[in-house]
Amino acid sequence: MARPRPGALVASLLLLVVFLSTSAAAARQNHGLAAASNSNDTAGGGGFVGVDGTQFVVGGGKTTIYFSGFNAYWLMLLASDPARRPKVVAAFRQASDHGLNLARTWAFSDGGDAPLQSEPGVYDEAMFQGLDFVIAEAGRHGIYLLLCLVNNFPDFGGKRQYVAWAREAGHGGLATADHFFNTTVVKDYYKSHVKRVLTRVNTVTAVAYRDDPTILGWELMNEPRCDADPTGAMVQAWVEEMAPYVKSVDGGNHLVTAGLEGFYGAGAHESKDLNPWGIYYGTNFVATHLAAGVDFATIHLYPDVWLWGSAPAKQAAFLRNWTRSHAEAAELYLAKPLLVTEYGKFLWEGVANETQRDGFLALVLDSIYDSAKGGGPIVGGAFWQLLDPGMDALRDGYEIILPEDRRAAAIIGNHSRLLAQLNGQDVEEVRRRRRRRRRGAHNSRKVHVASGRTSGGRGSSDDTPRLNTSLLVRFVSSLFRSVSSSPFSSSA
Repeated sequence: MARPRPGALVASLLLLVVFLSTSAAAARQNHGLAAASNSNDTAGGGGFVGVDGTQFVVGGGKTTIYFSGFNAYWLMLLASDPARRPKVVAAFRQASDHGLNLARTWAFSDGGDAPLQSEPGVYDEAMFQGLDFVIAEAGRHGIYLLLCLVNNFPDFGGKRQYVAWAREAGHGGLATADHFFNTTVVKDYYKSHVKRVLTRVNTVTAVAYRDDPTILGWELMNEPRCDADPTGAMVQAWVEEMAPYVKSVDGGNHLVTAGLEGFYGAGAHESKDLNPWGIYYGTNFVATHLAAGVDFATIHLYPDVWLWGSAPAKQAAFLRNWTRSHAEAAELYLAKPLLVTEYGKFLWEGVANETQRDGFLALVLDSIYDSAKGGGPIVGGAFWQLLDPGMDALRDGYEIILPEDRRAAAIIGNHSRLLAQLNGQDVEEVRRRRRRRRRGAHNSRKVHVASGRTSGGRGSSDDTPRLNTSLLVRFVSSLFRSVSSSPFSSSA
């Protein structure tokens, strides 16, 4: 998720008024998380994180750890300029003060005006030292890092830049960015980047990235999608190749995940009718997370964007079905932990305000906590996105500025405190409690939604013709992915 263009959003709204049935009412949702108590009980520092069934574990794999986190894609970019590093320090300090113990950020910037990698194998040392600083500061504040290695979208280069590099080197037949997934030379570029990042020795801590317990794990790609192969086979093959490769370079210290949003495909145990408007995105949630080398599953939550123009009640029902379905899949078919690595609600005048955003936060965080408390597979999440005061150039409508957004900060801080109270449990006892909890319950192997009106899936009586809806949803989704081309604006 990234910075939307207001002008483009106006155009999309006009189109959606024509094609989609919208609701004028805006529901105020507040699921009652109490005021926050600032706590650093969730801080990292417990060593490398491992996996035991559906739980994250530390302490040699014996005790549980849960994650209350945030996204801040910009950390390396600002830290590459020593004059802007106080913003990075302030962000980590505020996060730690609110009990946050996980940050998800980019370990890539391919081509463009501020590259980490300006061309295949050529790196900017100042940018790399920015990432060094980020890792060191995260460790100093007791915050784990989930580092993403490339973008599916053109922002900061992404798969399109990799394919462009291959074309510039004389490799023909590369018509679309999706050739990233199945072209040998492009895959070799990616593997080279993986090796360069993981073997980097931090200039601040003198510890190689692959040996640093501050890092929770590696995310292969931010939100992989593949229009060229809606079946998901192309992305599947790529993950099956890259996850073991990352493991081989890492030496087995860190966890690996694919970076999926949670969209279902046509494979076994895939609840494809739950996809927004029933569209395929070229991924298979279950099959891809079963690939060798993938340690945990991920989903994202943007019901207001994915179901743009639908009533708030329908979006809330979608959120509940989406989390419930993926939790069931993670437990029954994957036996792996599930992280909600992005969630957010877009603030747009006349559409959603801070009160509605805070209600959304409470709904998501209640779902995470209820699963974690019951020994379920949802073991944490990370909101999009954290900013420090004065970073106006990076506002994207999803930003949460903890010193200014007091109610949101209270909800997040209280959730962090509650989640931290679950840390340190004996994982075997958690597993026994979970078995007792599920004993006698209906062991459904798929969430069945009674009506498309509540799921956002097929069969909704207020859906417009599916072709128009599919095109519009893809169009609107793309609009919410335009990151500011000037991350070093003077106001940042």
